[in-house]
Amino acid sequence: MKNLTIYELALLFALAEKFPVLYTHIEKLYVVERECTGMGQYIFFKYYDSDDILPISEGILSVDRIITIEGLEVGLGFVGVVENSKLVNLELFVYGSDDWDCVFKNFSLKNLNDL
Repeated sequence: MKNLTIYELALLFALAEKFPVLYTHIEKLYVVERECTGMGQYIFFKYYDSDDILPISEGILSVDRIITIEGLEVGLGFVGVVENSKLVNLELFVYGSDDWDCVFKNFSLKNLNDL
């Protein structure tokens, strides 16, 4: 069982701005695995209480934000995945052809409309 990092919390709060019911679930999550793929990352969650459900019917939660990180030219996109009324993971993906080592060096979230 792993605690949420600062960047994971930032991504979850960004999703919660669009899907407010998610605010009440952030504190109910812990990380079971972080998988770096070289072109992105999967962050897998479990709930402290397996009876908690997320009343969102959508499978993919997305926002118009991009993650900028020192060393990546274009940046990262991200989505949340909901299955069986639970937020099961965050999926981060590199825009462009850069490889990424899953290190969040000087990250920030930017609105896509501002780029």
